[in-house]
Amino acid sequence: MSQMLTHGHGEQPTAHTEDEQTPQAAQSQRDGARQAVVEHATGVVMALGRFDAGQAGTVLSEVSDRTGITSVRAAELLTAWVTTGELNLGLRIAMEEAIRDRRRVHPAPAPAGETKSRDGEGHAVPQA
Repeated sequence: MSQMLTHGHGEQPTAHTEDEQTPQAAQSQRDGARQAVVEHATGVVMALGRFDAGQAGTVLSEVSDRTGITSVRAAELLTAWVTTGELNLGLRIAMEEAIRDRRRVHPAPAPAGETKSRDGEGHAVPQA
């Protein structure tokens, strides 16, 4: 393992290994990890609601507002749900409401092969 010598104004050189990180580098790494979680959660919302990335980001923000938790924490819980199958009831309700509200404003396009016909519960009904 190589070492680098660093020193500030008026300080003696100090040896640091390459494995050590400066506080700024560690913060940058944490920020990158948070961003990755938010992007993953945005993808989950995109799939759930058939939204574009901007609409999905809006849904995540609305969930954060409705639950009083940060967008990053909501994203962490949502991405954990994908693998565990468990999602806090309050977060689940907030997610369903935010998706429903967003769909009212921006209805999802019908998948190929489906018509605009709907059953009594609003689900698309394929034509025979």
